[in-house]
Amino acid sequence: MDTFLETFAGRASDDSQWTFDLDERFNGAFGGTNGGVLSAISVYVARSRSGRRAASIDSRYVRGFRPGSARVVATPLNEGRTLTFMSVDIFDNDDRLCTHSTVTLAQPSALASELQHPGGATPPENLSSWEQGRPWSQPKGLPEIPLIETFEPTLLGGQGVESITATKVIWQEADTHSEAACIAADISVGPPVSRAIRGAAATPNPDLSLRFCGTSTPGDYLTASCRLERIVAGLASTRIAVWNATDLLAIGISTTTCIPIR
Repeated sequence: MDTFLETFAGRASDDSQWTFDLDERFNGAFGGTNGGVLSAISVYVARSRSGRRAASIDSRYVRGFRPGSARVVATPLNEGRTLTFMSVDIFDNDDRLCTHSTVTLAQPSALASELQHPGGATPPENLSSWEQGRPWSQPKGLPEIPLIETFEPTLLGGQGVESITATKVIWQEADTHSEAACIAADISVGPPVSRAIRGAAATPNPDLSLRFCGTSTPGDYLTASCRLERIVAGLASTRIAVWNATDLLAIGISTTTCIPIR
């Protein structure tokens, strides 16, 4: 299996600029590259530039990224003894800003690494296995969604305002748990919102914020639980948890815009 860079055809131009060639197989439901992929690239570039462990990411999907060459610019905002704050911008072929992320990274040697606490994190209950899950199907009468074939998302459980989705990890590389969590989290956002509105609107999510709380190497797939907290005047708020088996990798939130279908 390919590494992360091989999967997304990435290469470094210099310390601050990278290029990734993103094809249609990473596209989501709205004709552009899946936001989780763009966030994953942001984390990878920030980690590579700083040499530190990713602690969080806040991504804003400014406009859709169409398949093609992505220019990624990483700019340190502050490099301290404990934390580095880095801005990562992704531009398309027309040099338009498509994604802006702020990534926080920690210096492991500056932390009290002996301190551990399980907190209140427990995996979702009544979780079915990958084999027992229900694979996502292509929408009838609408354009196909390429990421369904690429990441093989599968509904494993959940009901009402919560959905539990398993997403395939399509590369193999140590220390890329945060990158994999970005994709699993973003893909999981759609189902609970779509279930609530029952086809009354299109549901793109323009942002994703994650806090990384696990360090295990991702297995064949990750499980993400997404809960719809509320929809108010067409804006939906969701809460996400991403698991690698029983290891909690990330928690986060996302906004979904409910856009009338014309």
